[in-house]
Amino acid sequence: MSHIDISKLIYSVRPDFYVVATNIAALVFPATQFQLLSQKISSDHAALIFPASQFHSLSPKIGSDNLAITFKSQKHFSESFRVRFFPKITTLTVSGYYKEGMAHLIYIPANNYNWLNGRGYQIKSPDGIGEKFEFLANKFYPFLEEFFLG
Repeated sequence: MSHIDISKLIYSVRPDFYVVATNIAALVFPATQFQLLSQKISSDHAALIFPASQFHSLSPKIGSDNLAITFKSQKHFSESFRVRFFPKITTLTVSGYYKEGMAHLIYIPANNYNWLNGRGYQIKSPDGIGEKFEFLANKFYPFLEEFFLG
């Protein structure tokens, strides 16, 4: 498995990466103009999403070459979301707000979805964003997997 240094990707000019990421987001939010921000993240960012017991067992495996992409809508707060990719544990998360607060979709390939609220408790797919985020996860995961893992 080949490996790309995420910091080199982020700090180099990679317009193709940003174009594809924006095009994927536009499949769900076609009229939204996004401010796209990306950053290299460590396993500590996973602590914001995963329940403490799950994070404790995953933390040593996650590593530090992970990516967060924030899509910040200029007009609609409800259309802002963050995608986090953890290649070493083959997991992608999509996080955003819905009517009851923060929701996190934890996606593992083969359509394995797990929804958590902002406190780390399992919830049902949230109305308004559930189907959208599941669709985004199915599109972002193969793109990021190929881009980072070859």
